[in-house]
Amino acid sequence: MIVQFLFIFGITYLGELISTLFSLQIPGTILGMLIMFFLLSTGIIKVKQIEKAANILLLNMAIFFLPPGIKLVDSLDILKGNWLKLILIAVTTTLITMVVTGKVVDFFIRRKK
Repeated sequence: MIVQFLFIFGITYLGELISTLFSLQIPGTILGMLIMFFLLSTGIIKVKQIEKAANILLLNMAIFFLPPGIKLVDSLDILKGNWLKLILIAVTTTLITMVVTGKVVDFFIRRKK
């Protein structure tokens, strides 16, 4: 299973490396996800090759939100006057994300049939 973690983190690092070397505006983590998507969708790697490590990461995803949450609490004085705007932005972007995700999943389901 350590090999699976190394592979996942290696792909993420590759995305960071590409982003840095070519001074791209796309974050390296996003590039890493795109690389992983390409590798999985083309069958270069199989889901079974990374499944256990990916499931562990998904089960512990809440841990990854702790540092940003703590930083947010540290910045409460800056955010005091902007709560309504922040809530509006959060709701709007959540809805946009849900719609786009639904459309993409629908597209791939139709494409598979």
